[in-house]
Amino acid sequence: MSKIRVMIADDQAIVAQGLGALLSVEDDMEVVKIVDNGQKVLEELEKQPVDVILMDIRMPVMNGVECAGHVTEKFPDTKVLILTTFDDDEYISKAIGNGASGYMLKDLTAEKLTAAVRNVHIGNSVLDHLITKKIVGNTGVIREKRKSIRSENGEVLTTREMDILRLIAHGLNNTEISDALCLSLGTVKNYITALYDKLGIKGRPKLMSFAIDNGLMGDGGSTG
Repeated sequence: MSKIRVMIADDQAIVAQGLGALLSVEDDMEVVKIVDNGQKVLEELEKQPVDVILMDIRMPVMNGVECAGHVTEKFPDTKVLILTTFDDDEYISKAIGNGASGYMLKDLTAEKLTAAVRNVHIGNSVLDHLITKKIVGNTGVIREKRKSIRSENGEVLTTREMDILRLIAHGLNNTEISDALCLSLGTVKNYITALYDKLGIKGRPKLMSFAIDNGLMGDGGSTG
């Protein structure tokens, strides 16, 4: 089984080295490069592809939010996991909107970090529980809960499709959605594929961003 190839982008050397040491002890992970800004991320990806990038937000030359957008566009097979001390609303929304597969705060445990890396590697999206709480609080204030959403051709999404979108907004993976809705894993995958087609969206991070932007976090993910 091939290892998950990880790049770390953080301008604080001691933090980057610590993360590298932590991930390197995992049997299924390999830290292949450590860089200190977003421009170097792009330069290194041209030389050597990686599976997951652990990316800080505030870095010189090019920050993590901007870099995430370039990575998503130029290297779609590479997943970006934002790992930062900042939970600013603008950073969160822009990072997710730019295709980041996850947004975690640096006070997380080693176990949660490695789980997040594995999750984004297989195509899931992850959000720190404090980030989720913050987004829920904001959407509750600035948006009324959405009862329906229309597809690109004007078709109203079904109740089950809305349920799945809400759970995706909360960062649940397919297995967790399957358990929450009592659906088979194959059925969940079929629904998500249909949502990609109906909404004209490609990739789970973009789908999560769409769901958050449409206020589908405000109900706490309840499916009734």
